[in-house]
Amino acid sequence: MGKKSAERNARLEALRREQRRQERRRSLLIYGSSGIVALVLLAGIIIYAMSENRSQNASHSIGHVTSAGKAAAAAGCTGVVNDAPRGNTHVAANQTVNYDVAPPSSGNHDADPLPDAYHFYERIPNLRIERAVHSLEHGFIIGWYDPKLPDDQVAALRTASDTAGDRFLAIPWERGDFPDDKHFVLTAWDRTQRCATVSEAAIKEFVATYANPDPVGAAWDSPTAPESGASGGTLNLSPTIAGSATEPAPTSASAGTTPEPGTSVIPGSTAPR
Repeated sequence: MGKKSAERNARLEALRREQRRQERRRSLLIYGSSGIVALVLLAGIIIYAMSENRSQNASHSIGHVTSAGKAAAAAGCTGVVNDAPRGNTHVAANQTVNYDVAPPSSGNHDADPLPDAYHFYERIPNLRIERAVHSLEHGFIIGWYDPKLPDDQVAALRTASDTAGDRFLAIPWERGDFPDDKHFVLTAWDRTQRCATVSEAAIKEFVATYANPDPVGAAWDSPTAPESGASGGTLNLSPTIAGSATEPAPTSASAGTTPEPGTSVIPGSTAPR
């Protein structure tokens, strides 16, 4: 082999070594960059999961307030407050529970919930609230109205109760006025939202989120209500009257006739309407 051939082979070998070195360098850069990207993505996923978990834990903690939805805000409603559990023991049918909030969103209650064949309850004297609280434990939503809710708002609530769904009950509160000039209150078990006015859209919004068993898309399942998802109580309404010397005449419901869904009951009526 001549001198020129040897020099040329040496140069070619040097070029090959340089090419292999550059290829190794490019590979390291590519794999290194890919690894960094993967680590960044993994860190992002972990951070997001931790943040989401903290957010969910916060949204389920006592005292947390979920901002009012669009319809609720328009009706002058507060956010939805996570209330502290206040018991779930059954009491005797003639025993009155002194609830420490007006209205309650949980607490000890009558063993028999209110009938769900009625969706709107008129202002019945001494209506047994303890039965209504049991309805809350069964996963119903209650729209409470106090003595100061204007008549036109009561009429609006009566109308709204016809379209709010099978898990909604409108119940009068006769143990005083609600605070903060909010005379209509929506409750689920351990959940409270106080409103300035009755809004059919706000009611449906609350029902869609908190009723259990839930409508499609509901976001809440009452974890502290052991009987959540159960049905309404007996159709006998006479036990709703507590402490009166004489009970009202039995309604057709108490006689065993099932009323039409979405009806209301009034004192002394012979049939729901």
